[in-house]
Amino acid sequence: MTKKFSTNTLVTLLGSLLFAAILVTQTGCLGLVANLVHAVGADKVPADYKDSKELEDSRLAIVTIADNSEYSDNISARLLSRYVGEILLRELDDVKLVREDEIADWRDSNGWNNVDFAEIGKGVKAEKVLGIELRNLRLRDGATLYRGRADASVTLIDAATGEVLYRRDLDEFTYPVSAGQYTSETNETRFRKLYLGMLAQQIGRSFHPYDFSETIAIDGAIASQ
Repeated sequence: MTKKFSTNTLVTLLGSLLFAAILVTQTGCLGLVANLVHAVGADKVPADYKDSKELEDSRLAIVTIADNSEYSDNISARLLSRYVGEILLRELDDVKLVREDEIADWRDSNGWNNVDFAEIGKGVKAEKVLGIELRNLRLRDGATLYRGRADASVTLIDAATGEVLYRRDLDEFTYPVSAGQYTSETNETRFRKLYLGMLAQQIGRSFHPYDFSETIAIDGAIASQ
């Protein structure tokens, strides 16, 4: 069900903010106010795409084109589409994703070299297409260290008209930023998933509000691997 403010919810929110304004004048209440602001999401960084709410209740196809994916399925392209989709399903209300196999079947029938995002969108009956171009993906920094780099372009397209609604370039997205993971500590399959998961988070933040603290010291995710 779509999460829309009811009258009662709006009254509650306004009351909470008024209560916070009163508390801020009282000694020792700043921590409580900060927690309240966080609870209502007022401290979140807004989505870069200002009309991201329009993705809610829409049928969205996520299509990732990577090096060599013009000729056949590509594991990195498939994983990145999947991870971005999982994020949007979690963060947006009632967005409907076109299944991976529907997109793959259409490309099987019409040619993997067909990279017209709007045409793919029409073919799978999507209202909007999130086209991702992943280029120059590298997972190693030398013979013994995993460190990912890639160039990515993100384009949101109206499938019916072909109009570009939003575009963002991520040049030389690097993870980890300041270190790496030794080949003795992991393998390429696991590191590929880690890197693409981080890139998916960066792409997803174009379309949903996020907590800025989540962007600080992201290299810490390595510790959990």
